Amino acid sequence: MITIGITGQIGCGKSVVADQFARLGAVVVSGDRLGHEVVDKHPKLLKALVTKFGSQILTKTGHLNRSKLGEIAFADDSKTKSLNKIVHPWLLRQMRTEIAQARKSKKSKVLVVDAALIYNWRLEQELDYIVVVESTYKNQSARLKTGGLTDGEIRNRIRRQIPKYIQRRRANFVLTNNGAKKELIARAARLYGRILKLA
Repeated sequence: MITIGITGQIGCGKSVVADQFARLGAVVVSGDRLGHEVVDKHPKLLKALVTKFGSQILTKTGHLNRSKLGEIAFADDSKTKSLNKIVHPWLLRQMRTEIAQARKSKKSKVLVVDAALIYNWRLEQELDYIVVVESTYKNQSARLKTGGLTDGEIRNRIRRQIPKYIQRRRANFVLTNNGAKKELIARAARLYGRILKLA
C-alpha cells in the first residue's frame, strides 16, 4: 500500500486535495474529522479541556464549543501548548489506530493521511510521500474569514504553525493553491497519477 501524507498550514486547501485523492480511489484518514470525533467519544478528554480552559468552552447543551476553545487556546503560546498537550496524545492514538485498520483492510492501494500536524508528530517517517499544500497569506486569510475567523485569530493560528518554508523543504511534492478550486483539483489529479507511476 502506498501511503501519502497531505499537510500544510490552515486555510491552504489540504482537504480539497484529500477529497480529490479519495475520488480517485484512495482511503483517507482525516485529522480534522478525528479532531471532532475524539472529543465526542472520550468524556475524559472533554473534562480535561474544561478543567484547563473553563466551562465557557461548552455550549448550553454541554458539548464542546470549538470556536470558543480556539479563540481562547490560540490567544497565546502557553495556552496553545496546553491545548496540544491535552489533545494530541488522544488524537495521535486514534490516528494510528485508523491508519493500521486501513492498512489491514486493503480496500485501496493508496492510503492518505490528511493532517496539519504530520510534521509535529513526525509521522512523515512512517509515510512514503508527503504533499504540502500552500497558499499566500492573503488567500489563506480570505478563506478563513468565510469560516468566521477574525484577522487577529487568523494571525494567531498561522503564527503557531510550522512555517511554510520549512514544510516545503521537507516535502516530496508541493501544490500551490492561489487560484480557483477547480485548478487545485486538476493539479491534485495530475499529482495523484504521478505518484502512482513513481510507486
